[in-house]
Amino acid sequence: MKIAYCIPALYYPSGMERVLTLKANYFAEVFGYEIHIILTDGKDKKPYYELHPSITLHQLDIDYDELNGMSFYKKLPKYIAKQGRFKKKLNECLHQIRPDITISLLRRDINFINRMTDGSTKLGEIHFNKSNYRDFSNSRLPAFLRTIVSNYWREQLYRQLRQLKRFIVLSHEDAQEWTELDNVEVIHNPLPFFPDQISDNSHKQVIAVGRYVPQKGFDRLIPAWQLVARKHPDWILRIYGDGMREQLQQQIDSLGITASCI
Repeated sequence: MKIAYCIPALYYPSGMERVLTLKANYFAEVFGYEIHIILTDGKDKKPYYELHPSITLHQLDIDYDELNGMSFYKKLPKYIAKQGRFKKKLNECLHQIRPDITISLLRRDINFINRMTDGSTKLGEIHFNKSNYRDFSNSRLPAFLRTIVSNYWREQLYRQLRQLKRFIVLSHEDAQEWTELDNVEVIHNPLPFFPDQISDNSHKQVIAVGRYVPQKGFDRLIPAWQLVARKHPDWILRIYGDGMREQLQQQIDSLGITASCI
């Protein structure tokens, strides 16, 4: 079995990269599958998580990172050009690999993955819930244009997802959100380890782990914890991660729960 994954890069320590690495390593080590991972960014950067030595990386060097910080009007023509180059190089790469299955992680390749002519079965897997997959609320476009762009983008996405052999989500709750599709399957994230001990529930602590970004919802968890702290002041919430630490700490301090939220 030969499987090709499409993902922007592997140098960043986030959940999608970690899960892909776990699955790719398992397929290579346990089943002996031939695994290929196709990248667009992070040239000359090592993968953050260690890969099985038999896994092959293909760096297309499209460099979408170059667009970060550009204005919309400067970014748009460059983005269109990069998409055209990506489509061409991805098709060439897949023809070279000749995988049995190609898996899109629903980044920029989803726009044309179904038009690749290598003959492989195309799957898609999403590592976000539907509401956080693409957020246009922070766009600098006027509100009416954001609505038009958002609606157009959503319809184009549904059209591409319907053409996939299977569209894979992380939970049955996520599956229920994609009512527009009839090809949805659920595959939960794998566990990287199993605990040696099970909690005896004697420690009055709650632990939350994740990057400090809006998608994780820590900004909503903290006000909820304020309600818990009022009734149960002996309990502590510990939040582990990195990112927007300062903003979250300001929120914790302003709500007066510094002693019970760390």
